[in-house]
Amino acid sequence: MKTRAVQILLILLCTTLAAALQDMLPAFGGTKAPLLLAFALHGAFAEASPAPRDRAAGDSPPLALRWICAALVAGAFEDALSEFPLGCATGFFLLAGVAARCLRTLVCAWSPAALGLVAVMAAAPLHEIWLSVWGVAGDDPAPLVRFFASALPAAPTGALVFALLPFVERLVGFDGPDAEGRSA
Repeated sequence: MKTRAVQILLILLCTTLAAALQDMLPAFGGTKAPLLLAFALHGAFAEASPAPRDRAAGDSPPLALRWICAALVAGAFEDALSEFPLGCATGFFLLAGVAARCLRTLVCAWSPAALGLVAVMAAAPLHEIWLSVWGVAGDDPAPLVRFFASALPAAPTGALVFALLPFVERLVGFDGPDAEGRSA
């Protein structure tokens, strides 16, 4: 079951589930729990402690590009569900992913839940600033209220997503030997 097709389906299923939950959850202070942002950040932080074989040869292309695909899909869902201009959330998710990739060696000793709590709690207010700059945030409630209120639902969301996704990924073989192109 450790095929690339299963792994791609898992990414699509998790992104779809995160988008549906994020859309259905009630808003707090004008913002919703950033499940899609948490999913995209988790993908960027996923290889925070690379295996010895990865350190010697560098990230293999599928592992190195998986976070980009997750950020693109999550950003596209966010753009579509929130009726943002094309590339608004996608651009932020990619920039947040680049920042996460730069910081991943500094936080490799952190627990997944603590990393998720801090990363998503820091990224959610920055996302609100990004939306205000794009002019899509609106004025109800005020941008300052949304800035501070966005961190509250982001903290438990990040901790939960970062704690659960590694377990799910192990079930489909993201951490094992390289996935096969097809099953035998």
